Amino acid sequence: MPVFDKLSQALIQNWDQTLEKTIKIELILADHAQDNQFINFTKQLINTTSNLTIESKKDEKNIPGFFLKDNITYSALPLGKELEPFLEALSQINGEHKLLSKSILQTKHKINIDMIDTDKIDIPVKLKLYIALECPYCPNVVRTVIPLALACSKINLHIIDGSLFPETARKDSVMSAPCLILGDGFGEDDFRWTGSVHLQEIVKMIIDRDPSQLSTQTLKTILEQGDAAWIAQQMIKKGKIFDAFIKLLLHKTWSVRLGAMVIVEELCETKPNLAALICPSLILLFDGKDIPIQGDILYALGEAGDEETKEWLLQKLPKLVHPDLIDAATDALDSLNSKSK
Repeated sequence: MPVFDKLSQALIQNWDQTLEKTIKIELILADHAQDNQFINFTKQLINTTSNLTIESKKDEKNIPGFFLKDNITYSALPLGKELEPFLEALSQINGEHKLLSKSILQTKHKINIDMIDTDKIDIPVKLKLYIALECPYCPNVVRTVIPLALACSKINLHIIDGSLFPETARKDSVMSAPCLILGDGFGEDDFRWTGSVHLQEIVKMIIDRDPSQLSTQTLKTILEQGDAAWIAQQMIKKGKIFDAFIKLLLHKTWSVRLGAMVIVEELCETKPNLAALICPSLILLFDGKDIPIQGDILYALGEAGDEETKEWLLQKLPKLVHPDLIDAATDALDSLNSKSK
């Protein structure tokens, strides 16, 4: 069954003729009930163009959609009023900033993007935009947020058709479209807009976020991007250990704990009194953790601990049974003793 009417086919063909080079994107398939709709749409879109290549890949952890860029995913079928903003986004991603229609609104958004200093956005952030094909306001919001994500790689944008993925919309407590969510989900650090959104307000909310309130997942993303020093600097600036950072030190994945330990070592060198603040929490949580995590806790205590930490280690050492933990506790005490000399 055709997904494009004659007007849509003409729009796609006219757009295709404006392209100076081939555009490559990916189709994400997730063994989801909507996979076939995306496959059918992709086939017909490819048949209508000559300068678009779409490769498929499996990702069962996500919902189906188009992977437009490293930080932009589009889990919707761009039909009707959503087709034009989608094609414009593909052109922009390809480095071609031609607009399909010279509306005042589109020109205004481009000017606003050019005026915004996206270098001030130094925290990785997630934006989720829920749209609906019948929504008259959604295309304009799409035209607002995609250029923002293109201008700043720190912004991870996911556009989702809530009517195609009602289970995802329910999980995020989305009741209407458009709905733009800033954050990692429906949590205390989330902010959301419904209806029209203003570019400057989105950017202001991103820039003004309190680093001490960032989630563990966001700090993990920062670590994985090689910005461990940024986390250390923010905790030094705030004069506190972030609650989410403690969870990084206790993370089930060893590489995450290792990255967090690098931050502890940096704090020990630059702000030892601040580093010592991690110890009470680690001591409190020690008994409930697996042996590998307990071993890392003991190492951190040896690096960051004070006299109270040493007293706890002296009392804990005789109670330890596992040889690796005995060795780790002994090393931690040696480290603390060497610092007190």
